[in-house]
Amino acid sequence: MEENNNYEHHRTCEFERHPILKHLFYGLMALIGAFLAFYAVTDWYFKAMLNPVNQMKRMDRAIEKRDREMEKAFKKAFRGTEHLQERANHIIRLEQDDNEYKVLVDLVPLNDSDKNVDVKTNGNILTVKAAGIHGFGGRKSLVEFTQSYMFGDNVDLSRLTKERKGDMYIITIPIENETGD
Repeated sequence: MEENNNYEHHRTCEFERHPILKHLFYGLMALIGAFLAFYAVTDWYFKAMLNPVNQMKRMDRAIEKRDREMEKAFKKAFRGTEHLQERANHIIRLEQDDNEYKVLVDLVPLNDSDKNVDVKTNGNILTVKAAGIHGFGGRKSLVEFTQSYMFGDNVDLSRLTKERKGDMYIITIPIENETGD
């Protein structure tokens, strides 16, 4: 038993006698521990990064983000066109009764001039083009609207009439009876 104690004492004493070996041993242990920690963290990271479920979630989030951005851009782009279409329907509109079609053009936004309205026919198609210049402050802008209407065979566009009544420019197109009257 005393021999065992001497052996333990002898081994401990060798490390104490060679402090360089002791520091090298501790340094080697720290290096191995740091390497194992780095390996474990890197392994967890790459497993999580290469996991197909995580990749699909990331792709879904990216697609949803792109869809939201596209929807926002479309809404922004078409917000103005909806307003212009409503404004065009207010300025140029078509009405029908039993005997005739009437295309009514509001002249107020068109500088109150019937010269700013151009009416053209091509076969059974009537095209009304209206333009006006608006100025706000020192800025001026050109506003232009075009509407085209296609009529059936019961309408003869060569018989249309144009007249101004107040602030309205009225294009009247008679409807021919189908019985030949």
